[in-house]
Amino acid sequence: MTLEEARQLVQRVARAWEDADLAAISADFAEDGIFISPGGRWQGPAQIRQAAEAFYREACDVKVDVTRVLVMGDQGAAEWTWSETRKRDGSRHAADDGVIFELREGRIIYWREYF
Repeated sequence: MTLEEARQLVQRVARAWEDADLAAISADFAEDGIFISPGGRWQGPAQIRQAAEAFYREACDVKVDVTRVLVMGDQGAAEWTWSETRKRDGSRHAADDGVIFELREGRIIYWREYF
């Protein structure tokens, strides 16, 4: 994967979350792809989509500012600032987030977020 391809992937994922586009959030994942965050671990597009659905029951107005993307072969890393509005009280929450990812045949097989 080239650096430009990695940047496009990370931006695509970021825009999907900003748009609350459940299909797009899971679209780049392989059937056995794993998504890990401090909130849990999900495998495959169907579980990832369900996790996103659960997230959007609690939050809205997501903004993602991608600040860095690195790549080495089929592995990459990204940093972004994520912010969201929590529906229960309208408060705004922001976090600096690091992502490690790996691709196989152009599909995400591993995506882990640290925040």
